[in-house]
Amino acid sequence: KISTDELRDRISASLESHFGPGGVYYREEAYKLLGWLLPDDALVQQLTAVRSVGARAWFDDDTGEAWVTDKFRIENIPDQAALLRVVTRVLLDQNFPPLREYPGDDASRAREALHQGAASASESKYYAEKARTEGFTLLTDQSETESLFRSLTPFIQGVTTFPAVEGAAYVGAMKSLGQEKLHEVFRKPPLTTGAIYEPAEKAEPPVALEMPPVPGDPFMSDSAGELGLKLWVFTLGDPEASLEISSAWKDDRYVFFPESETTSGVVWDVVLDSKEAADKFQAVALDMTAALAGKEDTAPLAVPVETLEKRFLQVSRIGPDRVRFVNAAKKETAEKLK
Repeated sequence: KISTDELRDRISASLESHFGPGGVYYREEAYKLLGWLLPDDALVQQLTAVRSVGARAWFDDDTGEAWVTDKFRIENIPDQAALLRVVTRVLLDQNFPPLREYPGDDASRAREALHQGAASASESKYYAEKARTEGFTLLTDQSETESLFRSLTPFIQGVTTFPAVEGAAYVGAMKSLGQEKLHEVFRKPPLTTGAIYEPAEKAEPPVALEMPPVPGDPFMSDSAGELGLKLWVFTLGDPEASLEISSAWKDDRYVFFPESETTSGVVWDVVLDSKEAADKFQAVALDMTAALAGKEDTAPLAVPVETLEKRFLQVSRIGPDRVRFVNAAKKETAEKLK
């Protein structure tokens, strides 16, 4: 049992450790260049806040430990349910431990969805049992949490809700196929968020894309996955398009790299499952480029567009099913990455 202030510190430390040395800084900068985060957004602070505000219990997936806060009261049914949720996470982590090496963001989010989905299902089942036996009705004041949540970018909102919502749906689907099937996915967890959305169609992870040469040694490279693609498109405020395009995700990879001692850039390739899907994503990517650059007209294809911050954004068609987005500090860098 720890104080709320100590919980915030533990969550921040866990996030720093989770991504490894420099991992948080690199992701924050890359996410801003890609458009998932706004220029003033602080990745760790936002992720910490959304996990700590109003929390009664928290599971640390870095250490495998669980904590309750000084607000926790065991006589309260919601607190009992929260305790059950984190104990479930502890037991799952002990019996199906994570890989020693960090598998990448998309694979990590998929595993989190599996474990958090199972824990959320246990929590929901507990509430249902209390409602049946004691007539319990959940009437908690979530105004502080909801206010915070609404202030976050769609990206932070999406990665926060994905494990509990989509993870619980995935676990329910696996459980309907039998207990042995559920145990099988815990022993061999899905390696992409696409496999959480569509277990049958995207069970096998794609081969990592070969990316173009970039100036200097890359700071980092990772996959955004179907979830990342969905949230990128959703930033334009079109839920239907984000669902349609992201469901056609086949593979992707972004590279965050230095351009000089003081500047950096990012290149992101997305592969869709058909030319038609790539056409739709290309159109959305050109609109996104115009929006990020503060332009009213749709951006042209394969032409660097200068932003108000004197950066250059570009969308190129690399193949029938492959689209590339670039955010570079130098025009010549973008032109070389067509």
